[in-house]
Amino acid sequence: MPLDDRKKKILEAVINDYILTAEPIGSRTIAKRYNLGVSSATIRNEMADLEEMGYLEQPHTSAGRIPSDKGYRFYVNNILEHYLNESRDDEVEAIDEVFAEIDDIVKKYARLLSTITNHTIVVKMPRIDENTIKRIQILPVDANKLILLVMTESGIMKNYLISLKDNIDNNLFEFLNNLINNKMIGKRKREMDQTLRDEIKKESGSAIGIIDKITDTIINGLKQMDETDLYSEGISNILNFPEYKDLLKAKMFFDLIDNKDIMNSVLEPLDDSIDVTIGSESKFEEMWDLSIIKSTYKINGEVVGTFGIIGPTRMNYKRLINEINTMSNELSKVLSYIYQENKR
Repeated sequence: MPLDDRKKKILEAVINDYILTAEPIGSRTIAKRYNLGVSSATIRNEMADLEEMGYLEQPHTSAGRIPSDKGYRFYVNNILEHYLNESRDDEVEAIDEVFAEIDDIVKKYARLLSTITNHTIVVKMPRIDENTIKRIQILPVDANKLILLVMTESGIMKNYLISLKDNIDNNLFEFLNNLINNKMIGKRKREMDQTLRDEIKKESGSAIGIIDKITDTIINGLKQMDETDLYSEGISNILNFPEYKDLLKAKMFFDLIDNKDIMNSVLEPLDDSIDVTIGSESKFEEMWDLSIIKSTYKINGEVVGTFGIIGPTRMNYKRLINEINTMSNELSKVLSYIYQENKR
């Protein structure tokens, strides 16, 4: 059954007050704080209907109501269209440094978003899947350890530590650097397949055994870079919410943020728009008391990573959706600018 305008206004009022107080909301409170033009008794009846329809819940017989996941979902779906285009230029103008490593810029925006929202921010860092390799540098740490540095044309820089069973001398390092760069520069990660590996083998000469192992390790390392590259900011902000004063529940939240499998999955971009997952809508039980608002960021129109604001389902969706949308758009502009500079 669709909600009429009066029910919509009462539901929004209950959610707005519950976001602020974390306490069940009664009909008299709504009547006093909102000029809805109806009596407290009418609001009580409407709230009973909203509870019957699944939009509100009553935790105790004598208490007021709190929003259900269905109520939050209705609220989010009905505010997105109105608030996505609002801007917050005053805050984002604080960032004007663009000539820095891209990972550092993304982390700086995550830190700013955490400060503005007082929430925990989780980030899927820039992916290199669709970016062309501009340079690969292999640096020796010792006789059997290497650091692999990869830079893409869009300015994304990644590093990876490689351990080898065999020792490798300086002459072989130089030969390896030249050979790998000659073969890999200008290619995308997904183009680094068996054909490329066979080409490198042909030119490896007497070092074919060790170079084949290193090439295999480099390609696997490039894959792992994108699979594990997560970042979080403001984790302790969860302690500001009364729902997480319980230490056991707080510990479960910290464990969740450390769980790379779950975080990689929830931060996987579905499309290039804002996405909100509320409580039990998540496939992960660990997320059922939480909501996550996520937004992708881009380089030159290509999605390269995801921002997420994570917190209790009692979150200020209206404000947070606006903040993450503004921040993602501004970050995309900065990263695209760097991309264009690198292309020159």
